[in-house]
Amino acid sequence: MLPASEEPTTTSTSTTADLHAACARSLGAHRLLIMTLFATVIALVAALVESLAGAGVPAVLRSGGTAFATAVGLCLGAVPAVRELRKRYY
Repeated sequence: MLPASEEPTTTSTSTTADLHAACARSLGAHRLLIMTLFATVIALVAALVESLAGAGVPAVLRSGGTAFATAVGLCLGAVPAVRELRKRYY
């Protein structure tokens, strides 16, 4: 038998609202990770194309950074836009 301080407690119950909130937070983190990975792939492709065109290192870094920033901006802007469209038309 476990001492009183180590016994599992069953007094905390999670409600449906708590579960929904935890799920929403988890999905938000996953969406952000997917957006970041997508933007990184876009940046790498842009940098590779620029490098194959014969550009120097500063130009390659600039084009990759610009592609990353643009992709992140578009991804972050698309989520609220889609939510608004769903509210209006569904």
